[in-house]
Amino acid sequence: MRLIGSFEDPGYVALADAAMAFFDRRTDLQRRGVAFSFDSDGNPGTAAAAGAPDAPGKVSTDISLVWIDRSDPEAQGLADVIMRGVSAGLKRYLAERPLFLTCCPERSLFVNPIFNLQRYAPGEGFYSWHCDWNTSDEATEPIRRVLAWILYLNTVPDAGTEFHWQDHHEEAVKGKLAIFPAGLSHVHRGRVSQTHTKTIATGWINAGTLDAYVARLAAG
Repeated sequence: MRLIGSFEDPGYVALADAAMAFFDRRTDLQRRGVAFSFDSDGNPGTAAAAGAPDAPGKVSTDISLVWIDRSDPEAQGLADVIMRGVSAGLKRYLAERPLFLTCCPERSLFVNPIFNLQRYAPGEGFYSWHCDWNTSDEATEPIRRVLAWILYLNTVPDAGTEFHWQDHHEEAVKGKLAIFPAGLSHVHRGRVSQTHTKTIATGWINAGTLDAYVARLAAG
């Protein structure tokens, strides 16, 4: 089993439409996408051209959403719907794989309340092979990531997500939610379209409970 879950539902299609409209409308929140990339000497990459040894691993325009931030009611409202939708998908994912949760640290998983909307113009993408688990010390606690998720906000031909070890391409279909392991077993990258714009929502599912995580954020 690849452990790549794929869920399609009319509710996810409606959510995709709402998120796309939000992204188009809220240009004030749009920022250049950030991802770790390194040159051949192990230093952070700075080149503008993808494919060069020190090229950026990802080129995109992003909006970050924080479900626990109530300062922007429109953004928080969308974040709330996304949290509920992905949490429902996680419940389905685990119901199909009961042993997964049994063996998971703390036997509890939650959708991290910090996630992103990402838009890739033609020729842009997450070029480099990567996984979503790492040991950096930042607010989303990446060392506790167990799963990652992607909600495709529009349909783009031949421009989904490639999984290296599984020899699998998850097609970008509007309203499809993909959930998969965050670790090295599921190294992946985006398949780049030279002609179409692709927009996704994406984030992580961590070990533990949401309440405990929020308490740690508040204490930190």
